[in-house]
Amino acid sequence: MKILYALLFASLLMACGGSKTIYEDKNITEKKLEKLIREYSANPSDKYIGDQVKFAYDYLHNQYQAGITQYQYSSTLEGKESLLGYYINLQSFYDRIRGYSTVNNLLKPGTVGAEIEKTKLELVSGHYEQAAEWMDESNWRTARSAYRSLTKVQQWMPDYKNTRQLMRQAKEQGIINAVILPLSAEGFYYNNRNNNFGNNNMGSTPRLSEQLVTDLGGNFNGGGWYRVYNSWDVQRQNIRPNWTVQPVWTQLQMDNPRSNRFDRTVEKQAEIGKDTAGRPIYKKLTATLSVTEVTYTATGRLELRIMDDDNNERISNRSFHENYSFTTRWATYKGDAGALSNQDWELINAPRNSNNRDEALMEQRLIEKMYQNILSHVRGQLNN
Repeated sequence: MKILYALLFASLLMACGGSKTIYEDKNITEKKLEKLIREYSANPSDKYIGDQVKFAYDYLHNQYQAGITQYQYSSTLEGKESLLGYYINLQSFYDRIRGYSTVNNLLKPGTVGAEIEKTKLELVSGHYEQAAEWMDESNWRTARSAYRSLTKVQQWMPDYKNTRQLMRQAKEQGIINAVILPLSAEGFYYNNRNNNFGNNNMGSTPRLSEQLVTDLGGNFNGGGWYRVYNSWDVQRQNIRPNWTVQPVWTQLQMDNPRSNRFDRTVEKQAEIGKDTAGRPIYKKLTATLSVTEVTYTATGRLELRIMDDDNNERISNRSFHENYSFTTRWATYKGDAGALSNQDWELINAPRNSNNRDEALMEQRLIEKMYQNILSHVRGQLNN
């Protein structure tokens, strides 16, 4: 057979005068095969084109068969999924070729419908049995795995046994009830702290946990794998949480203000009258601004501790670092007031305070810079 193909190949090369043919193509695709089929359909008596069609069809058909051979005797669910994929793609290939009636007798496309149904049944029963075993373990991790397996069962055989009922059970069993504790602090100290950080009435302390509860959907999160509560709701509704999410400041440093002073001279030409010919007379007005800048800087590291209370297991212990700074400015002046612009007057009229450190506000700004990453991390862990 190999000798015949070689002779055929050589004769076809000679027939086409040495130009590149499908036999030399390193990348035969179905699109190229369909192009050849259309050429053959226009002239079905052309044996040369017919041989090229057959060669390209056999090449592609063998690729599908190679994949089937690779997974045909696999005992794993992953292997059976790959096998089913090859069978489905091969059947689709047959169906597309069968749509060209002029080549049906030439190519004789087959069918693998029985193989598809057999593999589907093996795959579905395997996933169902695996899901049932996971459900027996009665924990959120295996329940979620069971749900994913049952999703595949329903994808291939929607009415297989009691799949829908088991999916509802797995969904409920896989849901985590999580409590998000108020923001606390430990292990740090900085000068001139005016507030007791442990006081939950302090500005940002309750706001972080409440905002997380709100943005995560609270206890009405129907589409996700979790429900979240604040500490008060857990006590009021007598809920036993599966997880505890605890945000903790492990560093919060408010640096002393840094001052910078400099002078800036401004000038303006002002009309002070007219000469005898009616032409305007100008005078240069000059003023010196003494500008004071005070910069406030805060540095924070917030640690997010997530515990699986059911299994006494640490799920996550991630830290978030941020810096925040802002600068206030004001000025005094000497010289001609007429030389000053509106912006200069804004500086002159600005509040004068060299120690305007609003610690609660700076803390809140740090949290705002961290917040989206904190929210994404908590959501990702809950949905994992």
